[in-house]
Amino acid sequence: MTVTPQKKQELSTSVIERIRVYAVQYGPKEYSWSAWMPEMTNTDTLVRLETKDGQTGIGAVSSCSERDIDLSIAYNMKPLLRGLLGKDGLQVEENWQWMAQRRPYVHNSAIAALDIAMWDLLAKQNDLPLSSLLGGKLDVLQAYASIPVLENPTANVEFIHQLAQAGFAAFKFHNACVPDPDIKLIKTIAREFQEQQFGFMFDAECGYDLAGALQVAEHLQRTGFIWLEAPFPDRNYSDYRKLCQSTELQILPAGLSVVEPEELAVMLPTDCWSTARVDLAMSGGITPLLKIINITTALGLGLELVAWGSPISTAATLQVSLGTGCGEYFEIAVPQQDFLIPSSQPLQVNPSGKVSSSSKTGLGLELDWQELEQTEPPLFDIW
Repeated sequence: MTVTPQKKQELSTSVIERIRVYAVQYGPKEYSWSAWMPEMTNTDTLVRLETKDGQTGIGAVSSCSERDIDLSIAYNMKPLLRGLLGKDGLQVEENWQWMAQRRPYVHNSAIAALDIAMWDLLAKQNDLPLSSLLGGKLDVLQAYASIPVLENPTANVEFIHQLAQAGFAAFKFHNACVPDPDIKLIKTIAREFQEQQFGFMFDAECGYDLAGALQVAEHLQRTGFIWLEAPFPDRNYSDYRKLCQSTELQILPAGLSVVEPEELAVMLPTDCWSTARVDLAMSGGITPLLKIINITTALGLGLELVAWGSPISTAATLQVSLGTGCGEYFEIAVPQQDFLIPSSQPLQVNPSGKVSSSSKTGLGLELDWQELEQTEPPLFDIW
C-alpha cells in the first residue's frame, strides 16, 4: 500500500504568519509504568500555526518527565519557528525535509508537533478529516485501556471492572517488570476474567532478560494474551529474534528507539519482532510515519502505534490509524480524566469497545484557546 494523500488541483498558498507554542502539564495524579520508574508528570507540547489566509493548524505531542513539566520539546523547537514563517504551510513534505536537516540538534518530537500542525492545515484546506485525506480505510478501531502500575493484582481486577463499564474490552498491563510478580498478575487476570471475551496485553518496559521473557511469554500464550510488549530494549535484536522463534505470541518492541524509516527498513526484514510498533512523535511526525507504514505493508508485517497522552496529543495517531488502516488497536491512557488538558474531552469508547474520530475537518480538534491561555499562556508567540 502506498499512502499518497491527494490535494485539490488548485490550492491557495497558505503562508505561515504566526506560530504559538504551549506546554501544558495535566493530570491531578502522577503515574508509573514499572517498579523502578518514578511517578511521572505528563506534558502536552502544542503548536498553533496561523496562515495569512486565515487557517489554523494544530499539532501536539506528549512527553513524560520526573517531578515537573517538560519544557524541553518546546525549547528544542524554538530554533525552527522563525525559519518557518513565510513558508507555505501546505508544502508538508518540503517543510519536513527542511526541519529534518536541522537534526540531530533539533529532535524528532519537536519536528513532529509542527509536522502534525501542517497536516491539519492540509486536511482543512481540502475540507476533509485527516483520516479521509489519508485514505479513509477504517471508521472505527478497537480501543485498549493502557493501565499504569497499580498496587496489587486485586486493584487491577477492580479497575478492569470499572473500565468495562465505560465500554473497554481490551486492556494492557504495566507491573513490576520482574517475571515472578508479573506472572502472578497474569494468572490472576486470566482466572478472574476467563468467562469474559476481553483482550489482554502485557508491557514489560524493557525489564527482562531472555530467560525471564521466555518464562513470561509461556504464561501469556497459555492464558490467551494478545501480545508481550517491550521485554527488552528495542535494539536487543538478538534476544528478540530468539524469543520470536520460541513462541507464537506476538512480540512487540517499545517503539520509542528504533523509529525512523531508514533504520526500520534495514531491521524489519530480519524477523526481530513479530509485529512492529512505533511512536508518531519519536518518528518525527506523520510524514515519516507514512513511509514506515509503506515499509511494513510491503513486508506484510503488522504495525501498532504508541498513543500514550491526552486526546489532543494522540489525535494525529488516531487519524493516521483510521486513514491508513494501520494497526488493530488504539491505545488510550487511563484513567481518562487524568489525561485531559483544559478544554479537551475524553475519547468515547462505544459499547463494542471501539473508538472513532471526529467527522470535523483536519484533526477534528476544537480547543477553547481563551480557556487554555487563562492557565497556560504561550511559551513562544512568533510572528
